[in-house]
Amino acid sequence: MLSFVAALAAGGTATASEVGDSRNFGLGLGVGTATSLVGKYFLDRESALDFGVAFFRYRNGCWRDRRGVAYCDGYGDAYHDSSFGLHLDYLWQDNLVRKSAKLDWHIGAGARYWHWDYDDYYYTYYRESRSALAARMPVGLDLTFARPSFLEVYLEAAPSLYFVPFVELDVEAFVGARLYF
Repeated sequence: MLSFVAALAAGGTATASEVGDSRNFGLGLGVGTATSLVGKYFLDRESALDFGVAFFRYRNGCWRDRRGVAYCDGYGDAYHDSSFGLHLDYLWQDNLVRKSAKLDWHIGAGARYWHWDYDDYYYTYYRESRSALAARMPVGLDLTFARPSFLEVYLEAAPSLYFVPFVELDVEAFVGARLYF
């Protein structure tokens, strides 16, 4: 990855990307801790709002379909977990390299909300819903290009401190891309 960034930064003439200048709003997809639809809105050249909606679905063991038919995959405990999450972060952004590609880094502060439904079918059927809140501190790299001038590729790690309903430290990680309008 670093050699790819260095090759892009070293070659070609210096031309500017439109991301963060004439194109301030981007939408895209992030893959990692959970698949997310992501967006970013530049407030100015050095700050932005980053937001997203994440989806997560996991099955293990046995579960029942809508007709009540049981299915088993033979692994340990039996449960089915589906969840969605929302995050909103304020980012401070600064430039590292500006050549034929522009490499920025960012750090931010924000919040994460998760809601999930948990089904247990192994011993007895029960369904439980839970929600959690976390404070986040995303840190990442943003790569934009002269051509196409509307594309941003990013890599991000976000330590998250959950404080409702439990206290736990987690690290979320994402790689993704946004198209700017």
